[in-house]
Amino acid sequence: MKKIFNLAVIFAALAASFTFASCDDDEDDVINDFEDGSANAVAELQVVAGKKYQAYQAGTAAFTFKVTSTTGHYADKSQVVEFEIENADGKKDVEFTLSDQGSSYLMRNADGSYEAVGKTVADQNADKVVMVLACANSTADYTITSGTINDSLKKAGAKETKFAEKKK
Repeated sequence: MKKIFNLAVIFAALAASFTFASCDDDEDDVINDFEDGSANAVAELQVVAGKKYQAYQAGTAAFTFKVTSTTGHYADKSQVVEFEIENADGKKDVEFTLSDQGSSYLMRNADGSYEAVGKTVADQNADKVVMVLACANSTADYTITSGTINDSLKKAGAKETKFAEKKK
């Protein structure tokens, strides 16, 4: 009887391990799948409406954003880039607008939320800036850059952000 009980316990333990094991990838839409060493990651990227991109900055969670609209031109300082940042928790995506005439910096707040800000706020919080719409020194429309590309932000302590087109 004792052997049967021991065999039953062993069988139950093995059955439990197979029950909880999964062969499927449970994290198909993980936002933080960006690789810092990715060969195609750059600090400056020209974005296109309808495409998804990912951004990574050391010490913060990577985020995915989809460019929903691009209008205007850098030459006459009228460019506008509208995009949505995807939320990992299933909530509605958050929409932002960066423009030459308005807020051209995206800042990550301490609580993990994002905020489009102007130059004064960006300069005061350079280490929180994760994205900049290149304006004055741009040579192409809709160029998104790391804060470290901007000389004044770099001197103020900006951290490098890397961007790549999201393939998934």
